[in-house]
Amino acid sequence: MKILLISFHFPPDAPIAATRAPKFAQYLIGAGHDVRVLCARDPQSHNAHALKIDEYRVIRTDWNDIGAIPGNVLDRLKPSRKQAMTTPATGIDLPPPPARRPGLRSRLGKFYDSAICRPDRRTGWRPHALKAAQELFGTWQPDLIYATCPPHSVAPIARDIARLAKAPFVVEFRDRWALDAYSNHPEWRQQLDRRQEAAVMSEAAGIVTVSPLWAQSYRARYGADRVAVVMNGFDPEDYPSARTEPPAVDQNHIELLFAGALYPGRRDPRTVFEAIALLGDDAKRVRVTMLGKDLGPAIALAQETGTEECLTLLPAEPHPAIIARQYSADALLMLQWNDERDAGTVPGKLFECIGARRPVIATGWIPGVAGQMIQQRGLGVIANEPRILANKLSALLSEKRAHGLIAPLPASIREGLTRHEQFSTLEPFLARAAGWDALQTAAE
Repeated sequence: MKILLISFHFPPDAPIAATRAPKFAQYLIGAGHDVRVLCARDPQSHNAHALKIDEYRVIRTDWNDIGAIPGNVLDRLKPSRKQAMTTPATGIDLPPPPARRPGLRSRLGKFYDSAICRPDRRTGWRPHALKAAQELFGTWQPDLIYATCPPHSVAPIARDIARLAKAPFVVEFRDRWALDAYSNHPEWRQQLDRRQEAAVMSEAAGIVTVSPLWAQSYRARYGADRVAVVMNGFDPEDYPSARTEPPAVDQNHIELLFAGALYPGRRDPRTVFEAIALLGDDAKRVRVTMLGKDLGPAIALAQETGTEECLTLLPAEPHPAIIARQYSADALLMLQWNDERDAGTVPGKLFECIGARRPVIATGWIPGVAGQMIQQRGLGVIANEPRILANKLSALLSEKRAHGLIAPLPASIREGLTRHEQFSTLEPFLARAAGWDALQTAAE
């Protein structure tokens, strides 16, 4: 098949959360499909990944961040300090003008974001993406268009491109759009999201999701035969079984590694810090290393629990560097939301833990999909009671003191969870969406 993959993020400039798209492109090409990729140019250059497909297959376009428009306008309208303090005619210094009401700019920004940035601020990519697609279709015509979200503005853009190509399209939801439990938008905006999602999905030939629990919801709303589940996975090339890395800290300490984003009050390390505080004198033997952006809230939480000396914050790093850190860490932190609304979330980070075969220290909704995987596969511990986590940390400290390292988890935890194994289940679904199974039946 000729498949156009639409992904806002794509190597070499892709955040960790969007590593699935390039791996999927590699899989499709390896399976014999003719793939082109449409993506935005350099949206997050600080998170570089290696491009492992031929560059001629990738079309990169400019994009407009419509979410930045209000701030840019206000910056132009706001008089400079010199203009505000001095009259041009006399040069006499005047008192500064009254300050704007605190938070006004923030409130206006939130309203603009809810009213205009739909589904999100990346919707400004649309004219650039459509122009590039139209040029591509002059020499290459897809049989199927596959859009991966978020950002969710990719979905309506894919629908419009599919109309240009007169080809079916499939939408992949790595995170939910209209029913996102992490949405901070007001209810009126969430209603608009539900209507827009339904309108786009009514034209889609299929929906792919990474969670079996989310799939139940999509099947109820859009039809069981139109939904497929393809979880994230790990690539054995990135996580070789025989790889050994020296421990990051000495025999008397353990390192807990976290790479990702925090959502204060939902996904944060408070319970982990409380668990460390319960260790008494052994608390000083635990090191918590966190990599990513906007990790400042962790500092306050560590200070509240008296564990600030254990915490090290580092900027985001390229994916290969993070993999090396995962192998050398004694355990990997996975911080999820302890709420039933997060039951279906299956973070890609979990599969990185599985690939590295390092013990998992997790918080979150225990009966959820991720919680059950951790328990059933023996990946580590998931708990929201500090004492339970403290007991696990004590056991790790004892193992490290006795043996000098924490043993890798059994190789069996990886069974069925490589990206290749997950992606292979998707090909028949895509063939049906593209109408290829009907053509094959007719030929027979």
